[in-house]
Amino acid sequence: MLFRHQTFFALILSIVLLLAGCSGNNLGDDDFEETRLTRPVTQSGFSRSYFPVNSRGTVGGNQPRQAVLYPATGSSLGTQEHRQFAFSGETEVRLNLKDASIAAAAKVVLGEILGKGYIVDPEVEGSITLQTTSPMKIEALLDVFASMLEYNNATLVIRDDLVHIVPAQNPGSLPITTKLKEFGLAVRVVPLEYVAASEMVRILEPIIGSEKIIRVDKARNLLLLTGSPRDISAAVDAINLFDVDLMRGKSFALLPVKNADPVDIVKEMETVFASRREGPLEGIISFVPNSRLASILVISKHPRYLKEAEKWVERFDRVAGGAKRQLFVYNIQNREANELSELLASLLSTANPSSKSADTSQDSSEETPNPTQNVSYTASVEGADVQSAKGGVKVVADGTNNAVLVYATKDEYDAILPMLKRLDSLPNQVLLEATIAEVTLTDELKFGLRWFFESGNFSFKFTDAANGTVGSAFPGFSFLFSPGQSQLAINALSSITDVNVISSPNLMVLDNRKAELRIGDQVPIATKSSVGTGSSDATIVNSIELKDTGIILSVTPRVNDSGRVILDIQQEVSDVVKTTTSGIDSPTIRQRKVNTTVVVNNGESLALGGLIQQRAETTNSQVPVLGDVPVLGTMFRRKEDTEKKTELLILITPHVVRDFKEAGDVTRDFRKQLNGLKGFNASNGDQLRHQLNRILF
Repeated sequence: MLFRHQTFFALILSIVLLLAGCSGNNLGDDDFEETRLTRPVTQSGFSRSYFPVNSRGTVGGNQPRQAVLYPATGSSLGTQEHRQFAFSGETEVRLNLKDASIAAAAKVVLGEILGKGYIVDPEVEGSITLQTTSPMKIEALLDVFASMLEYNNATLVIRDDLVHIVPAQNPGSLPITTKLKEFGLAVRVVPLEYVAASEMVRILEPIIGSEKIIRVDKARNLLLLTGSPRDISAAVDAINLFDVDLMRGKSFALLPVKNADPVDIVKEMETVFASRREGPLEGIISFVPNSRLASILVISKHPRYLKEAEKWVERFDRVAGGAKRQLFVYNIQNREANELSELLASLLSTANPSSKSADTSQDSSEETPNPTQNVSYTASVEGADVQSAKGGVKVVADGTNNAVLVYATKDEYDAILPMLKRLDSLPNQVLLEATIAEVTLTDELKFGLRWFFESGNFSFKFTDAANGTVGSAFPGFSFLFSPGQSQLAINALSSITDVNVISSPNLMVLDNRKAELRIGDQVPIATKSSVGTGSSDATIVNSIELKDTGIILSVTPRVNDSGRVILDIQQEVSDVVKTTTSGIDSPTIRQRKVNTTVVVNNGESLALGGLIQQRAETTNSQVPVLGDVPVLGTMFRRKEDTEKKTELLILITPHVVRDFKEAGDVTRDFRKQLNGLKGFNASNGDQLRHQLNRILF
């Protein structure tokens, strides 16, 4: 009779709940609520799904099939359609159920936390002890609750959108809750944060035994432990000890390797740090080679080991680089590749050219180096370890890229590099202000320009190369003018005679480089003539050579540390006259040439002279008409023979330019001189000034 009343009461209660669900009204916390889950939840170890899937392949609805993207949200449990719940941390919950009945546990888990409508079968009996050591993610709560029901021979079934807690089909033996009560045991859920559940089981089994680990949830990374409160507390302490952020407790270093193989260096590092198997530092520091990145990853629990590892990697890499030959490229900044490579080869102890692509058939003194040719040298370096190297250092000039290629070991290149940097220094520049003038020697200058300068009011002195100031290597004289007095000398000469300024160039040239100025024509000169002997009408073949004439000035400055400038000067003034000394049908080139080496101070003007030329001239004059009358015309004609003497005067002023600041000063001075054209009143003065301003400013 009691059983019938209970069955009838359960039937009435089910009908009431169904009617309440159809009404759509919200119920209180103690009432049941109808819910709909839109996604199935599966659990490893369970033989069925908690939520059914309909025949159309969709879950919890009749929407048509379509492509839907589900970005990862960190949750594996479907959200409720009609309301959302906020828990500790919004997705985590902490439980502390101790000997709670299944109905009370269902009310807390299903009703209050998950917000699901549920029915507990009256035949389901037992109690649940569910405690979490730390907040557990809410999506794992339903699986954990189902596991606890399984230990009480109960399971979850969905009927009419309600969660039913019913007896299992195969109840089995005595429920585990009864066993727990008899032996004073408990169950605790331990979520893991940093270590995988399977790895934690491997760690805990030697400590607490496998029988105390009821369940391993790999999907949600948590453990279910059983045992006495003391055993569970010890297990939780062990879990807290091992469940830590391993990355936070480790230090990393990525060390580059330039010369050696990272795999080979790692073997040596493991020997040095004794980090191999059963070594004292095994697990404390480890080395991972990466040949693709040419580096070594160092992982250590103590940051101080990283510095030591870096030092040893550099040592091994340096030793490997010192014994291995490799190609080094030095990009030249201030010189030519061929010049620097040849100079470097001569600096090395035993340098001998091995190959040279340039044509050396001409005289070396007349050879002009080709800046794009490649020249190689083989040499050895003293002081460098070349025990494992064969053949010595190879130096090749890359003229195309203006670079020096050095094939050597790292130690050899380290010994050569300071030489390269020292030789590849920024050279000085010299601005040469030159004036080449031809002065006609009149009665006042019949003794030459030297007498004029000695008798005039000029500050000068005669010197020679022995005392380091001025010296000339040709017959004549040399004057040294103070800055600004060279123009004064030209003005003084022009007031008493004719001064023909042949050229007045301003040349900027690098230190120890030749500056050359050519103004004139190339005159054909017959150098060879040949006639065939085979027949009477043989062709005459003449060889013609073009000869430069006019003004040719060549100056090579060399600047020393004291500021003095050594000038190698080659000056030639030539013109073409008719040949009168032979019957060769070729002009005569009349030359005045100066070759000298002088030493002057920076900014001082040097005057070179003494080359006097005397030319005989015949002048014919007559009275118009009468001078053309035969016989009597001689009375009206006059023939006068005169001699004209000229002297070549060269004025050179060097200005040393050591840096960009001094170069800017020289440019500003030159612009100031051009500003003097503003007072030029010629008809084309405005046009000339406009062109100069457009070009220079």
